[in-house]
Amino acid sequence: METSSETGDAAGISAAPVIEVVADIAASFTYASFQNAIPVIRSIALNNPTQQGFEKCTLELTSNPPFLRAKSWTIDRIVAGDRLPLSDRKIDLDAGYLAGLNEAERGEITLRLTSGGAVLAEQRVAVRLLARDEWGGVVDMAQLLAAFVMPNDPAIAGLLRSAAELLAAHGHPSSLDGYQSGNPQRAFMLAAAIYSAIAGLSLHYAE
Repeated sequence: METSSETGDAAGISAAPVIEVVADIAASFTYASFQNAIPVIRSIALNNPTQQGFEKCTLELTSNPPFLRAKSWTIDRIVAGDRLPLSDRKIDLDAGYLAGLNEAERGEITLRLTSGGAVLAEQRVAVRLLARDEWGGVVDMAQLLAAFVMPNDPAIAGLLRSAAELLAAHGHPSSLDGYQSGNPQRAFMLAAAIYSAIAGLSLHYAE
């Protein structure tokens, strides 16, 4: 989600000259985002299209609700007509807040650039805060799908036991030996037994 700062009186920003804050910010966050160190900001830069330079600037990042730690950058100088990329993009998510979400909610990230008390630019970005066990889908969180696999969940032991019993009932060794046999057909058989064990639970989809 790449956006640039709002300008003009409607955004509550000082009159021109105005600097643009251009940031590529993740659209969704969940507890898995924290656990897997997914970056909040993929890139951020300050564009100064004016003929005026600015000194002793401060860029502040905050969120509402406070699902991340506030951060500020001190910028000594922004040269006229220049584009200044910021290399420090480390933003800390609040693990406790994200872990406590049972329902998705709307959030907002604000980036505000000031100099000498004057607001030079302000950017507000709407984001989605997902429940702890909610995946954001392929578009936003394709890389996080594996984070929702829980091999140590207590329910897994029961499924594996059922799969072993199904193998034995059909005259096959009941050991779940994975690829140790070196026989691809054995691996397929184990996968089929586990699938049958899951099907035997008669699970139903719930929105």
